[in-house]
Amino acid sequence: MYIAFNPTRLITDGAGKLQAVLQQCDSSDPPQGKEHTALSGAREFTAYRIERHTVCRTVPMRLTPAQLTKWREFGASCAFGEYFTFDAEGTEAAPDDPQTVQLKFKSFKEKRYPGRLYEFSFTTIQVIA
Repeated sequence: MYIAFNPTRLITDGAGKLQAVLQQCDSSDPPQGKEHTALSGAREFTAYRIERHTVCRTVPMRLTPAQLTKWREFGASCAFGEYFTFDAEGTEAAPDDPQTVQLKFKSFKEKRYPGRLYEFSFTTIQVIA
């Protein structure tokens, strides 16, 4: 997995780039809209937009304090709908299918294990139509 983001919170110096291995990457395309049933029984649908939600979780990683700060900066810089580049299968050197996405509000989670092992989970949202 490769992430490129614009560091807006300026917690660390340098470019906003992260790489990790994902242990979970599940996508769904729930439509945004509403459904109405008329008195006649006919059903009508109003579609506002279609989004692809991708739930991601990294494998536990041993991180240095600088690397941990970079992950926290990603969570802080993209927490309020800022766009970033996400490539679930590629790397910076060999991109696979990079997409411009947003982080779902309050979805970025950090889990700590003994021995400075960290696991991150988050949900990305890509607007399809």
